[in-house]
Formats: sequence, C-alpha cells, structure tokens
Amino acid sequence: MLTPAAQRRSGRPDQNGDGRVFARLWAATASANLGDGLVLALVPLLAVQLTASSGLVAGAKLAHTLPWAVTPLLVGLLVDSMDRRHLIVFCNLVRAAVLAALTTALLLGAAALFVLCFLYVAAFCLAVGEAVADIATTALVPSVVPRHRLEWANSWIRGTESVLNEFVGLPLGGLLIAVGPVWAAGGAGGLYLAAAGAMLMLRGRFRPAGPPPGADAAGKGRHLLTGGLRILWRNRPLRTLTLMSTVMAGCWSAWLAVLVVYTVQGPVGLSPTGYGLLLTALGSGAVLGAALAPRLARALGIRWILAADVVAGVVMLGTPGVSADVAAIACATFLGGVGSGLWNVEVVSLRQRLVPHGQLGRIGGAVRCLGWGGMPLGAALAAGLAELAGPRAVFALAAVLTALTLIPLLRILDAPALDAPAREGPGQPARRP
Repeated sequence: MLTPAAQRRSGRPDQNGDGRVFARLWAATASANLGDGLVLALVPLLAVQLTASSGLVAGAKLAHTLPWAVTPLLVGLLVDSMDRRHLIVFCNLVRAAVLAALTTALLLGAAALFVLCFLYVAAFCLAVGEAVADIATTALVPSVVPRHRLEWANSWIRGTESVLNEFVGLPLGGLLIAVGPVWAAGGAGGLYLAAAGAMLMLRGRFRPAGPPPGADAAGKGRHLLTGGLRILWRNRPLRTLTLMSTVMAGCWSAWLAVLVVYTVQGPVGLSPTGYGLLLTALGSGAVLGAALAPRLARALGIRWILAADVVAGVVMLGTPGVSADVAAIACATFLGGVGSGLWNVEVVSLRQRLVPHGQLGRIGGAVRCLGWGGMPLGAALAAGLAELAGPRAVFALAAVLTALTLIPLLRILDAPALDAPAREGPGQPARRP
C-alpha cells in the first residue's frame, strides 16, 4: 500500500482518510475566507472614505468583481498546469503583500487620490487571488480525501466559506474599518499569511498527473484557453448542470437587483437594517443546506437533492411577487438558501467524481465563467423589466425560468448518471457518462 505522501504525489487520495491532511486544507481555506470577508467590507467602505463620487466608489466594486468574469478560464489552465498547493500558497502571499502595501500607504498618510487608485489595483489583484485559491482548492480536495467522503469535505468547506464570508468577515470588517481602515487591511493580510502557512504544512506534491494542458497539441494552442469549455461541453451531465446554474444565477441576480427596491422603498417597508437581516436568512439557509447535504444525498440521491434546490429557488424567487408579508419573504429566502447550500455541495462533489484530476482546474474555471456570466445579464434584464412592469414582474419571470430548469434535470439527467458515481466505493474510477 502506498503511504499517504506517495498517494498524494500520484494524485490519489488516502483511502483511509487522513483527517490531518484535510484539517490543514480546511484551516487554510477558513483563514483565507475570513480574509475575503474583511476585504468585502474594506473595498467599498474605504472607497467611501476616500471620495464622495458615487461613480468612483462603484468603480472600486467593479475592480473587485471584474476578475471573476474575465479570468476563470486562465485560472483553470494554471490550476491544471502547476502544483495546486504551491499555487494557493503563492496567491495568498501575493494577497498579503498587496494588503501590506495598502496598509503602508494608509499609515504614511498618502494622498486620497493615490490611495484610491491603489485601491483599484489592490481590489483587482485580491479578486484574482481569490479566484485562484477557490478554483485550486476545489481541484485539490479529491487528492486529500477518498471518493466516498467528498460530500463531507465539501460540506465543511462550503459551510465555512458561508459563515466566515457573510456572518463573521463582513461585520468584523465593518467594525475594524470604524476603528481604522489600517486594522482591516492589516488583519486581512495577516489572515492570508496564516492561510499560506497552513498550506505549507500540507506535505506532498499536488501537481496533476499526466502531461500539462496543451502538451499533446503543439502548434494548436488556439484551443488551449478554451479547453475547459470544450471538455465541459462533451460531458453531458456537467454541461446540463452548468447551463442550469447559468440560468439560475441570472435569475438570482435579477431577484437581488430589485429586492432592495421592493422591500425597502416598496410595499414591504423594511429599514436598511431589516434588509440586511433578510439577506442573513439567505446565508443561514446556505450553511444549513451545506451541513445537511451528505446525509440527504445518501438518503434521497443526488438528482432529488438538486430538484429540491430548484423548487426551493422557485419558492424564494416567486414569493415576493405574490406577497408583501415580510415573514413569508424571509421564510422563502431561508428556504432558497438551504437549497443553494445543497446544490453547491452536491454539484461540486459530482464534478470531482466525474472529471479526472488533471482537468478539474479547467472545468472549474469554465463553470465559474459561465455561471458568473449569467449574473450581469440577469441584473441588466431585471433593471429594464422593473422599469416597464415593476419588481413583481421580475420576481415572476425569475421563478418561471428557474422552474423550467426542472425539465432538463428530470428528463435529460437520469438517475444513474448522477447517482452511480456516489455509490462507487473508494479507489474505484469514476464512470464517465
């Protein structure tokens, strides 16, 4: 039998479940995600302190979100070409260095315009680092846990991301910025350093086995960057799930784009604080869904778990269209969050089973590219429809489009295609559809 270190060098997980290895990966993920939460608060709140221009403040947020739309394909290629542990360590060290430079500028009292310009650059770099860390971590999980424990591992990682990003990082970041932006920037940088240290404790090599992407296609590099999309398109279950995710992400984005108008300025009459608590229900549901995913998958099967998420999404998106009762909207929002947590754990685990280790980065980048691509489109369509017919029309259309995704899930994705990989014992290769 191979030792755990030899198994990791060969790209195979320790089938006995080396909990210490996963604990180090989880610790690195937790530390980095708490830093991400601080950064989520830091970027807009620091921009507000530096300028009174709404356009310039929005520009800082754009710089922090743009990399998710333009870099996933390149990031996926890097993840499949390099040692994933080294890549995560490097990106966390770069993020720590960027925040150290921002902290230094704030301590030296640099001109507001200079700090604002540097904040734009820093926000972009931090978002690129987050993309690299997230995609590489997802690709690394199958190398440190056996196949039959993927739901368990992904449940821990996804739940931790939700808790530390939304419930701890954001309010803690706001508190630190109230004391002084230096504390938020320095604290996030320290967390990224801690994440890099935890990853350095992960022994072994985690470079995908086999030739690097494009090595067998000399002179045909025109398809290298889009390789993830091409691989994804040939895999029927993953292609269908990704297209469903794109539609649902657009619907969720449309819902969020008009929800604040409907609940704060519209008939619901919430205060800004109340609106924040409403969104907290979404995050709470996501944490619960991620925690329940492993048990429910064993009891019901993956296809029915995913169908439950679609139904929960329809309820969440459609409820504001038929009711202005805040309790009903909050319960529906919580239910939608539970479905989202279930979906995230199960779809990621399924992808890790169906895709060879050497392609997980490119597939992950392609999924992110398509999924995030639906969000700005949904928000733009929601803005136009809300002007013409009001917010309730947006909620109704989003619910209908989400409900239609049940058709490919129940008819195109048959139960064996989704549930067979989950029943495979440790050490067996995933069956390709």
